[in-house]
Amino acid sequence: MEVHYVPRPRRRPAGAVPGRPGQARRRCRPVLRRLARRLTASMPPRPPSQDGRIPPIIFLGFLAAMGPLALSIHVQSIPAISAAFDASYARAQFTVSAFLLSFAASQLIVGPLSDRFGRKPVLYGGLLLFGLASAGGAMAESLELLIVARVLQGAGGCATLVVPRAVVQDTHHGVEAARVMAFVAILQSTAPSIAPVLGGGIDALFDWRGIFWFLTILSVLATLGVNYWLRETRPLTGGQPDRWGTIFIRYASLFRSRLYIGYTIAFTFGTSGFFGFLAVGPALLIETRGLDPIWFSICLTLITSQFVIGNYTASRLVRRFGIDRVLVAGVVGEAAAALLLLGLSGEIAIAAVVAPVMLYSYFNGYIFANGIAGATGIDPRVAGSAASFLGFAQLGIGAVTAFAMSRLPLDTILPYAITLFLVSALAGVGMLLVRTAQRPGA
Repeated sequence: MEVHYVPRPRRRPAGAVPGRPGQARRRCRPVLRRLARRLTASMPPRPPSQDGRIPPIIFLGFLAAMGPLALSIHVQSIPAISAAFDASYARAQFTVSAFLLSFAASQLIVGPLSDRFGRKPVLYGGLLLFGLASAGGAMAESLELLIVARVLQGAGGCATLVVPRAVVQDTHHGVEAARVMAFVAILQSTAPSIAPVLGGGIDALFDWRGIFWFLTILSVLATLGVNYWLRETRPLTGGQPDRWGTIFIRYASLFRSRLYIGYTIAFTFGTSGFFGFLAVGPALLIETRGLDPIWFSICLTLITSQFVIGNYTASRLVRRFGIDRVLVAGVVGEAAAALLLLGLSGEIAIAAVVAPVMLYSYFNGYIFANGIAGATGIDPRVAGSAASFLGFAQLGIGAVTAFAMSRLPLDTILPYAITLFLVSALAGVGMLLVRTAQRPGA
């Protein structure tokens, strides 16, 4: 018997027209497009790098955190280093100062180099120098050689701070650059908090030399990450690198820019108060008020956490109010925190010091990312140079502020509160310059 196969009729989709099977899909496309636009509306647009790839924010934050991590990761091992080389504690402590001085000064060179040769080559060179210096520190046979290794380590490590800031400005603009910079700052700010704990753990498992081997491994991992994630983002002029003369002319033009000077003053003085607290905080809380060192560490963690929260809040506000308004809010908030500390200067309670400083640290987060985005966004062709001088000025003004505060009488918090208000007022002068400056192209 012959059997004939009869196919079952396919069910027609709702809304389909006979003879036109794609009509239902075409009707759905506008709805799907509107839904996609709504879902992506909150995502910041990211202009592509030269080959279309965008470096992940987490990796940029990891790079930016390497310098602060290397600065203080061996602090708890300074007594062991002193004993190993039969040197005084003060001489062993110079391994911190040597790194910081080199880290600050080398930024003035790294920025123009990244504008001339590109972001990746300079970052490769910095990581190579950082890794070799870390290995040299691990094998140092004298304290002098260790100090030399720390100087070279700081010179190479500064590239991991300057270049990510320039990359953010290369791949994002204006408000979006400020938002991305805020997330990078959040990751960067975790390094000083975890560095002593991480270094102490490595020292306990191995010894202080193990800390420098860890930094060597970290530099290798960072180099692999640069090779995989980071693509060249520096804008080229006519497809060719700019000449040195052109770079330095643009670099000099930054210092003739009222806008750049204003952002630099607001950023450096707006963040210098926190450096001052690191210098005088132990004297104010431990020596004067008898706070246990463990509780001081907890208070310092609370203060640092407010900086993280402030950065996150600023990243949400900047899209609605813009960079300058958020910066003004940060400066005004810092001044208000200083006045609150001034009003509580007669109190002896620990909270009378910690609470205003926490408020100050919160508004410090408003200034940090937005100040960097404003200063480096004036001329994208010299974003590296702008970021390098900004970093140098921040560390320089911060060091001067910390030194000045440490020379004040600290039996009361009154001198510290007055100094905190003065640096906030100077940050306000910087914002006044920004508000009255002529914008490029205006």
